Amino acid sequence: MRISPCGLMVWMFSGFAMGAFPSSVQIGGLFIRNTDQEYTAFRLAIFLHNTSPNASEAPFNLVPHVDNIETANSFAVTNAFCSQYSRGVFAIFGLYDKRSVHTLTSFCSALHISLITPSFPTEGESQFALQLRPSIRRALLSLLDHYDWKKFVFLYDTDRGYAILQAIMEKAGLDDWQVSAICVENFNDANYRRLLEDLERREEKKFVIDLEAERLQNMLEQIVSVGKHVKGYHYIMANLGFKDINLERFMHGGANVTGFQLVNFSNPMVIKLMQRWNKLDQREYPGSDAPPKYTSALTYDGVMVMAEAFRTLRSRKVDLSRRGNAGDCLANPAAPWNQGKEMERTLKQARATRQWTRSSFSHHHELLPFGRLLTIKLLF
Repeated sequence: MRISPCGLMVWMFSGFAMGAFPSSVQIGGLFIRNTDQEYTAFRLAIFLHNTSPNASEAPFNLVPHVDNIETANSFAVTNAFCSQYSRGVFAIFGLYDKRSVHTLTSFCSALHISLITPSFPTEGESQFALQLRPSIRRALLSLLDHYDWKKFVFLYDTDRGYAILQAIMEKAGLDDWQVSAICVENFNDANYRRLLEDLERREEKKFVIDLEAERLQNMLEQIVSVGKHVKGYHYIMANLGFKDINLERFMHGGANVTGFQLVNFSNPMVIKLMQRWNKLDQREYPGSDAPPKYTSALTYDGVMVMAEAFRTLRSRKVDLSRRGNAGDCLANPAAPWNQGKEMERTLKQARATRQWTRSSFSHHHELLPFGRLLTIKLLF
């Protein structure tokens, strides 16, 4: 289903002069189920860019072509990608899950179309998938060293791959840790409760939880339901949005909870952006009634990084064009965009000046935060 962005007043031009940078830059947007707030952040970023009074900051309009994929199977992803490819987009902002990631990244690699994403990092090297979400591995291992944990439970799913699990087990082998690694991907509420009761009999009190937001919240609810949120327990949340988690019921227990927070809401730049966010009408902008999740903040940043990259190409007088390369995305052999590698390199070098997370791409195609990740510990 294609969605026309609301509230974005842009002029669309059918073409541009030979040798001139386009006055309207076509970009793609792919959103999967349960990403309404991320889509709101995407729309806000484009709106603020296109209405900027600073002509040097916005010498062109960003024109989005957006697809909302309710069922993220390979057929739906193929249709959405090919639709956007045929419209001549220069880069795509997109979210994926484990069912859609391989299809999407394969198309991007074959056709040299860059994908900017706040979703979990892909397994292995994918040149044209540029990760906004920084890796948490080194920060998590440093935290475990800080607490001197030698025996703990690691709860995970495979939605984000095995990178953290692999790092934990390698470290366990080197430092003689006793780690019980348990995949809870297919667990229901009853499974969670039985697991927690079994771990209680084994006197396990320390947990690292590496789950995506929806499953994490369900896991925490079951921890409370069996009374494991009391003094003596310690939980480390292995994600970047500690303040996105509802810990209200934990406050009455006494367990220690530690996590990581990517977005610093006390930063003056973020405070200014929050003032604009809080003025959004939640009927038109779903999710704006709550503070942005870290994935929503990264979505906003992703648009700003794309805008910065296009400004750089314009300053270099690059004739950015998809002429002759906006046809069949299923052609055999594939016809990659001849400017795709330059687009990818420029995106990696981009540093957006108005961002929630103040980030830039590393050489490993991740978007790494300036400074250190904020670590928060709750002592109830």
